Amino acid sequence: MEKNKLKGMVFAALFAALTGAVAWFKIPLPFTPVPITLQTLMVLLSGAMLGAYYGALAMIVYLLLGAIGLPVFAGGSAGFAALLGPSGGYLFSYPVAAFAVGYMLQKKKLNAFIRYFSFAVILALTAVIAIDSVFKIGIMKLWDKATSSYVPMLDLISQQQRIMLIIFSLAVFIGLILLAVYLKKSKSIPFETALAMFAGTLIIYVMGSIQGKLVTGLPWSAVFVGWVLPFIIGDTLKLLVAAWVAKNIDIGKYMK
Repeated sequence: MEKNKLKGMVFAALFAALTGAVAWFKIPLPFTPVPITLQTLMVLLSGAMLGAYYGALAMIVYLLLGAIGLPVFAGGSAGFAALLGPSGGYLFSYPVAAFAVGYMLQKKKLNAFIRYFSFAVILALTAVIAIDSVFKIGIMKLWDKATSSYVPMLDLISQQQRIMLIIFSLAVFIGLILLAVYLKKSKSIPFETALAMFAGTLIIYVMGSIQGKLVTGLPWSAVFVGWVLPFIIGDTLKLLVAAWVAKNIDIGKYMK
C-alpha cells in the first residue's frame, strides 16, 4: 500500500512538472487577459490517468510551485499575482477539475447525469453565440473606446464578419452534436471519458469566469466573450487529444 502511494505521488509530481512545461506555450489575445495555453490538456490528463486524488494532488503541487515563484504558469509567469489576477480562477480550478474528471471515471453510473449535463451546457454556449449573432440580442459585449462603454459586440464588427460568426457558431454547434454521435458509436476515443472531460472543462470555465468577474468588475456578457467564447473549440480539441492519450497509455499498471 505504501509503495502504491509513493508511486502515485511520483506520478503526481511528474504531471505537475509536465503542466509547467506545456504552460510555456502561450498565445495572447488582444481583447482578453486570458491567453490560449496547453495547461488544461494536462489538467484533464491528470484526472483521467492518475485518478481523482492523485490527479488533484498533481495540480495542487503545480500551483504551489508557481506560488513560490517558479515560472510554471502561462508564458513562464509565477507568484501570487498570477493566482489573484483576472485569469487566476482558471489556475484555482485545476485541482477541482482534475478531481472531478477522475472521480467521474471511477463512478461512471453515479455521475452520468453530470457528464451529459456539462456537455449540454457547452453545447448551449455555442447556441447562445448563434442566437445572439442572428437576432442581435446583445448578449455578447465588448469595450468600445469611442463611447467608453460596453456595447454589443455585433455593433463593432461588419456585416460580413457577423455572417461569418453566424456560420462559424452554427458549424461548431452542429460539429459538437456530430462529434458526440461519432464518439458514441466509435471506440477510438471513449465516449464516457470525453464527457467527463467536458465536465472538467466546464468547471474551469465557471471558476475562471467567476474570478475574472470579481477582479475586473466586467459585466457577465463581457466575461463570457473574454473568458469562455474564444476557447470552446480549442478546449474541445484538447480534451479529445487527452481522451485518446488516456485510453492508449495505461499508467494505472505502473502505479500498482
